[in-house]
Amino acid sequence: MDTTYLRAVLAQWATGVVVVTTVHGDGERHGMTASSFTSVALEPGLVSVCLASGSTTCRMIRRSGVFAVNVLGHDHEDIGRRFAGGGADTDRFAVGHWDTATTGAAVLAEAVAWLDCVVTACHPAGDHTIVLGLVQDAATPRPAPPLIYHDRTYYEGMAR
Repeated sequence: MDTTYLRAVLAQWATGVVVVTTVHGDGERHGMTASSFTSVALEPGLVSVCLASGSTTCRMIRRSGVFAVNVLGHDHEDIGRRFAGGGADTDRFAVGHWDTATTGAAVLAEAVAWLDCVVTACHPAGDHTIVLGLVQDAATPRPAPPLIYHDRTYYEGMAR
């Protein structure tokens, strides 16, 4: 299967946008925008994220054993774009108000929701790694429509 064509086909699936964050032992924070996030189980509370295996975020999550998932609101396109790119010298956390969760991972104070997790397993899956996390804490800081990603474009979620 041609990967360019497959990417175009998969872009037709609309999804919410999250920022996955983690922390290195010396307090260094890192994060990236992701669209491959899902709940796995309620008992116990488990979630998964799929990350490019070679990404800095994936490597840091494997080392630290912790991560947070921040669900972005319709007005967080700037944060979604910043964490999707930005370059090595960009302080991705300079936009938005970030708090520190119990595990040490960064959580967006004005997120629609966030989940603070410890890693329970990492499963190789092609060029990605499926990271399974046990939820330690969670919050819904503010009610707002979600930020949606479809066909390589951000959309505001439906109004309530």
